[in-house]
Amino acid sequence: MIAESATTTYLVPEPFEQALLALRRVLAQANLPVTGELDMSRRLRESLLIGLTPLRVLFIAAPPWTFSRLAEAPGIVALTPLHVVVSARGSQTEIHFLRTVPTDLSPVDEPVMRAIHRLQDRITQAVERIGMRATLV
Repeated sequence: MIAESATTTYLVPEPFEQALLALRRVLAQANLPVTGELDMSRRLRESLLIGLTPLRVLFIAAPPWTFSRLAEAPGIVALTPLHVVVSARGSQTEIHFLRTVPTDLSPVDEPVMRAIHRLQDRITQAVERIGMRATLV
Protein backbone atom coordinates (compact mmCIF):
# COMPACT_ATOMS: atom_id res chain seq x y z
CA MET A 1 0.00 0.00 0.00
CA ILE A 2 1.34 3.38 -0.94
CA ALA A 3 0.56 5.87 1.78
CA GLU A 4 1.27 9.42 2.76
CA SER A 5 1.91 9.89 6.49
CA ALA A 6 0.51 12.86 8.35
CA THR A 7 0.69 13.89 11.97
CA THR A 8 -1.73 16.25 13.65
CA THR A 9 -0.51 17.71 16.96
CA TYR A 10 -2.71 18.99 19.77
CA LEU A 11 -1.58 20.96 22.81
CA VAL A 12 -3.24 20.24 26.15
CA PRO A 13 -2.66 22.87 28.87
CA GLU A 14 -2.20 20.24 31.61
CA PRO A 15 0.74 18.20 32.93
CA PHE A 16 1.35 14.82 31.32
CA GLU A 17 -0.43 12.52 33.79
CA GLN A 18 -3.54 14.71 33.95
CA ALA A 19 -3.67 15.04 30.17
CA LEU A 20 -3.24 11.28 29.76
CA LEU A 21 -6.18 10.66 32.12
CA ALA A 22 -8.29 13.24 30.26
CA LEU A 23 -7.42 11.61 26.92
CA ARG A 24 -8.40 8.17 28.19
CA ARG A 25 -11.69 9.61 29.45
CA VAL A 26 -12.67 11.28 26.16
CA LEU A 27 -11.66 8.20 24.16
CA ALA A 28 -13.80 6.00 26.41
CA GLN A 29 -16.73 8.42 26.12
CA ALA A 30 -16.41 8.20 22.32
CA ASN A 31 -16.42 4.39 22.52
CA LEU A 32 -12.85 4.22 21.17
CA PRO A 33 -11.09 1.36 22.96
CA VAL A 34 -7.41 1.68 23.87
CA THR A 35 -6.21 -1.84 23.13
CA GLY A 36 -2.58 -1.33 24.03
CA GLU A 37 -0.03 1.11 25.34
CA LEU A 38 3.71 1.47 25.01
CA ASP A 39 5.63 3.53 27.58
CA MET A 40 8.55 4.60 25.40
CA SER A 41 10.31 6.75 28.00
CA ARG A 42 10.37 3.90 30.54
CA ARG A 43 11.54 1.45 27.90
CA LEU A 44 14.38 3.71 26.79
CA ARG A 45 15.31 4.61 30.38
CA GLU A 46 15.64 0.91 31.24
CA SER A 47 17.53 0.07 28.04
CA LEU A 48 19.84 3.06 27.77
CA LEU A 49 19.92 4.26 31.39
CA ILE A 50 18.98 7.81 30.41
CA GLY A 51 16.17 10.02 31.64
CA LEU A 52 13.54 11.19 29.21
CA THR A 53 10.32 13.15 29.45
CA PRO A 54 7.21 10.96 29.55
CA LEU A 55 6.15 9.52 26.20
CA ARG A 56 3.35 7.00 25.61
CA VAL A 57 1.90 5.46 22.49
CA LEU A 58 -1.77 4.47 22.75
CA PHE A 59 -3.19 1.98 20.28
CA ILE A 60 -6.80 2.74 19.32
CA ALA A 61 -8.73 -0.16 17.86
CA ALA A 62 -11.67 -0.09 15.56
CA PRO A 63 -14.69 0.07 17.89
CA PRO A 64 -17.52 -2.49 17.85
CA TRP A 65 -19.61 -0.48 15.35
CA THR A 66 -16.83 -1.04 12.81
CA PHE A 67 -16.69 -4.78 13.36
CA SER A 68 -20.41 -5.06 12.67
CA ARG A 69 -19.57 -3.99 9.11
CA LEU A 70 -16.65 -6.37 8.57
CA ALA A 71 -18.54 -8.12 5.81
CA GLU A 72 -18.29 -4.93 3.74
CA ALA A 73 -14.83 -3.86 4.99
CA PRO A 74 -12.70 -6.84 6.13
CA GLY A 75 -9.45 -4.93 5.42
CA ILE A 76 -9.95 -2.56 8.35
CA VAL A 77 -8.41 -5.12 10.70
CA ALA A 78 -5.12 -4.84 8.80
CA LEU A 79 -5.06 -1.03 9.14
CA THR A 80 -5.80 -0.78 12.86
CA PRO A 81 -5.01 -0.06 15.60
CA LEU A 82 -4.31 3.59 14.97
CA HIS A 83 -1.59 5.31 17.03
CA VAL A 84 -1.91 8.31 19.33
CA VAL A 85 1.36 9.56 20.86
CA VAL A 86 1.25 11.51 24.13
CA SER A 87 4.36 13.42 25.20
CA ALA A 88 5.26 15.86 27.95
CA ARG A 89 6.27 19.37 26.95
CA GLY A 90 7.12 21.28 30.10
CA SER A 91 3.94 21.97 32.07
CA GLN A 92 1.83 21.07 29.04
CA THR A 93 1.26 17.93 27.01
CA GLU A 94 1.31 17.23 23.29
CA ILE A 95 -0.93 14.68 21.65
CA HIS A 96 0.19 13.54 18.22
CA PHE A 97 -2.35 11.70 16.11
CA LEU A 98 -0.59 9.63 13.48
CA ARG A 99 -2.64 9.10 10.35
CA THR A 100 -1.96 7.04 7.27
CA VAL A 101 -3.92 8.12 4.26
CA PRO A 102 -3.66 5.79 1.24
CA THR A 103 -3.22 7.51 -2.09
CA ASP A 104 -5.21 6.91 -5.26
CA LEU A 105 -2.68 4.26 -6.27
CA SER A 106 -3.26 2.06 -3.22
CA PRO A 107 -5.27 -1.16 -3.46
CA VAL A 108 -7.41 -0.38 -0.38
CA ASP A 109 -11.08 -0.58 -1.26
CA GLU A 110 -13.63 2.17 -0.66
CA PRO A 111 -15.57 0.59 2.27
CA VAL A 112 -12.31 0.09 4.19
CA MET A 113 -11.25 3.70 3.59
CA ARG A 114 -14.66 5.00 4.70
CA ALA A 115 -14.36 2.99 7.92
CA ILE A 116 -10.80 4.24 8.54
CA HIS A 117 -11.84 7.85 7.89
CA ARG A 118 -14.78 7.49 10.32
CA LEU A 119 -12.41 6.10 12.94
CA GLN A 120 -9.88 8.91 12.37
CA ASP A 121 -12.64 11.51 12.56
CA ARG A 122 -13.91 10.10 15.86
CA ILE A 123 -10.41 10.14 17.36
CA THR A 124 -9.92 13.74 16.18
CA GLN A 125 -13.25 14.82 17.68
CA ALA A 126 -12.38 13.16 21.01
CA VAL A 127 -8.91 14.75 21.20
CA GLU A 128 -10.30 18.18 20.31
CA ARG A 129 -12.47 18.04 23.43
CA ILE A 130 -9.33 18.42 25.58
CA GLY A 131 -6.69 19.96 23.32
CA MET A 132 -6.17 22.64 20.73
CA ARG A 133 -4.61 21.89 17.38
CA ALA A 134 -1.03 23.18 17.40
CA THR A 135 1.40 24.39 14.78
CA LEU A 136 4.81 23.38 16.01
CA VAL A 137 7.95 24.99 14.70
